[in-house]
Amino acid sequence: MKDTRETLITVARKLFAQKGIGNITMTDIAEAAGKSRRTVYTYFKTKEELLETMIETEVKKISSAITKVALSSLTPDKKIIKLIAVRLQLTRSIVRRNSCLHSEYILIVEQIRKSFDAREMALFRHIIAEGNQTGVFNTESPDLAARFLHFCLKGIEMPFISGIMNKNNDDKFVYAFTERVVLSALGHKGTINKIK
Repeated sequence: MKDTRETLITVARKLFAQKGIGNITMTDIAEAAGKSRRTVYTYFKTKEELLETMIETEVKKISSAITKVALSSLTPDKKIIKLIAVRLQLTRSIVRRNSCLHSEYILIVEQIRKSFDAREMALFRHIIAEGNQTGVFNTESPDLAARFLHFCLKGIEMPFISGIMNKNNDDKFVYAFTERVVLSALGHKGTINKIK
């Protein structure tokens, strides 16, 4: 059963990306998946429900990856920078894979992201508090720092994805620059590498 559900999501994602959401029917999805319409409707009552599930699946991939980084054995300064890099890379990959859907599903994405945003801020708060406790960071308010970092990261997503932010630089340079800015803002106690 799970395989059929995943197949329907994968097929729908491809069709939506090729032709746009408005141009695809549940019948199209059934035919492309080699399933009956009844099977499709067994798993998803509407095309919108299928789209929401597809988006939730993508958001869960990001959430799972950044949680893995947050729970890793890296030091807090390394964790926070790796978390940002992983988050930006995965977001870019997902947006590019679903690029033609952007304008059609942005409101759905924002609704689904609310719980993701809360989890992301909690991860940042945890890492920053850990950094304060271990003496790696010196931040007066881990909560405010986590919120600030989250909203800054959210604000640079689209410029990063579209290449506007890193127009004349590669990702490695952008990550090094991000590391300097973030660690400085968190009152990092160690040496911050120079940008090469």
